Amino acid sequence: MNRPLVTIIVTSFNYADYVALTIESVLAQTYPAIELIVVDDDSSDDSPTIITGFGDRLRFISRPNGGEAAACNTGFAASHGEIVMFLDSDDILYPDAVETVVRHWEPGTAKVQFYLDRIDAAGRHLGQRAPNIPFVAGDEVPALLRRYAYYPSPPTSGNAYARSVLEKLMPVPEQSWRRGVDGCLNALSALYGPVVSVPTAHGGYRIHDRNMSGWSRLDLQRLRNGMINEIDREKALRGHAELLGMTLPDRLALGIPAHCKSRIVSLRLDPAGHPIAGDNVHDLVRAGIRSAWQFPHFSFRKRLASTLGFLLLAMIPARALQARLDPLFQTDRRRFSAWLIAARSIAVAAASSKLLDALMSIPSRSVF
Repeated sequence: MNRPLVTIIVTSFNYADYVALTIESVLAQTYPAIELIVVDDDSSDDSPTIITGFGDRLRFISRPNGGEAAACNTGFAASHGEIVMFLDSDDILYPDAVETVVRHWEPGTAKVQFYLDRIDAAGRHLGQRAPNIPFVAGDEVPALLRRYAYYPSPPTSGNAYARSVLEKLMPVPEQSWRRGVDGCLNALSALYGPVVSVPTAHGGYRIHDRNMSGWSRLDLQRLRNGMINEIDREKALRGHAELLGMTLPDRLALGIPAHCKSRIVSLRLDPAGHPIAGDNVHDLVRAGIRSAWQFPHFSFRKRLASTLGFLLLAMIPARALQARLDPLFQTDRRRFSAWLIAARSIAVAAASSKLLDALMSIPSRSVF
């Protein structure tokens, strides 16, 4: 493993404005042993022309449209690298990214991950990183997986996987993972070996008005897609855990405050179209409050604010809730709206009156 072959698979779909920058960032790597594969998922813009313009410096594969998982499966089937990275065609790698991955790689490693700087459409730094919470130490990853089916990890472009691990995970089910395949691969790979976290940024995660990842304006369908992805990730994790002789608890996703929030909003805005049978607002609010006080990445102040925030989610008129989806779910991009800022102040007062204890003692089927 002194100089392993590293395959970088760029998955391309209608990002003609950015795909050349993505490819150039791979070709500029300081590490020499790189195989570059670009899979275009039937783009209708100039992406294929731009990609083929790089000639034999990459392998170009064009396929019928099938979504993100299909493009990743296609690229992996054509790859040869001992280490494999998937790179979104609007993101970039810094020149030392692959060299850094190889330097941190050890025998038995399942995945190396690094931070991504958030950049705008023009490539300017936004002063934030993805993920926006700190990585955890390697031995904490399995504990978080068992409790939340999750651990802090970057989007697609900040991960490098062992080929031996991906061979156990791929092909990924293409219908379930048309979007968000990174959540699946990140969770499952950690079952098969250590995750090594590099505490520095070695790429750029582009935020623009056409992001497929959901950072453009949020709507109910995007919200539900992410929610279903989290449930599918938990199911996939449980299935692989059973193969390895491990048993995981049920309903792990309800331990994540953001997931509880998504399910409440989905149910409030469109009960008939809500995709999870048996949900009710009261139980979801209780689960959200519990998750806020147990989630390891929340500060005390955020737990207080979330307590009242979950109550407000149940009470605010649906029309007002619909108008606040962006600030509610994208708080690192936009400020909280006035009603959530007020919730922080109310939460402090509520805590002093032992409201939290009363809330947590309410029977699960009663009404607020």
